[in-house]
Amino acid sequence: MENLYIDRKGTELDVEGQHLLIRVPGERPRSLPLVQLRFITVSASVQLSSRLLLALDSAGVTLVVINPRSSGNWLVCSGNRHGNSARRLRQYQWWNRENSCLQAARQLVAAKITGQYRSLLQHRRQRPNLRRPLSRALEQLRQRRQAVLQAQTLDALRGVEGAASAAYFGALTQLVAPVWNFRKRLRRPPPDPVNALLSLSYTLAHGEAVQALVSCGLDPALGFLHQFSYSRESLACDLMELLRADIDRWVLALLRDGALTPTQFHFPSADQCLLGKEGRAVFYSAYRNEVIKWRKRCRKLASQWAARLEQETSCPEELKDDAQTTDH
Repeated sequence: MENLYIDRKGTELDVEGQHLLIRVPGERPRSLPLVQLRFITVSASVQLSSRLLLALDSAGVTLVVINPRSSGNWLVCSGNRHGNSARRLRQYQWWNRENSCLQAARQLVAAKITGQYRSLLQHRRQRPNLRRPLSRALEQLRQRRQAVLQAQTLDALRGVEGAASAAYFGALTQLVAPVWNFRKRLRRPPPDPVNALLSLSYTLAHGEAVQALVSCGLDPALGFLHQFSYSRESLACDLMELLRADIDRWVLALLRDGALTPTQFHFPSADQCLLGKEGRAVFYSAYRNEVIKWRKRCRKLASQWAARLEQETSCPEELKDDAQTTDH
């Protein structure tokens, strides 16, 4: 078991030796070897001991804490600290070269748009009745993909990315049944079930990205497309851009296949939608299987970025491959 999800209010987590102790009210205590864990996700009010936090850090276990009542309130405590300070120094030097930073950001955006393009192609094959709006969005993504190469500043590049995302999400709204009330991508707060699921999935995957980067000796705070900002893991945000299309497709499949229903969501306020307890049980069960692919992707990208830093190049090879390939 690499992932553990805690969603029971009043649960107590502690450590004894090299074992995690889980005490749930009304149930017998459970014990799990720390060596078997990589991620613990907490989505309820639980009690954590200070010695547990130290043990998780020592064992390289990442703790993700999510406030189930507020989609934008979360914390990642990453394990697997890496001792290669020279690698981080090379990362800082690389980040400080303006041309290298812009080139890396261009290739990230190109790869992201390519992922969105491929995803919409797959949707178009599955939904021939929506061929016209999806084809229109695909053409817009092709144009934005070409515009990436012309962007001379990070601000211009972010404008291109924003236009591509608007076209992409505009197409996704056509794929969702009206009962879900998904009109566009909104995150703070998410006003409908689709946005709530996207935000939750992105948050969990972000934890995977942070852990992968830290374990490769990279500083997750220094990104290229996402410039540094107080308390933000900008490089993890960069890595996340390459996962989003896959995450989006998985979320839409959950709804299409009937794994979740509208009654499993609730609205704390008129403009905020959250996944309820019953829905979270279904979601985390499905996520446990799906995240294996995303975790491998994060590790692969992080290790390639680290290797490229050793060679003092300006971008991971995988991004170059992705950026140069467009399916038609």
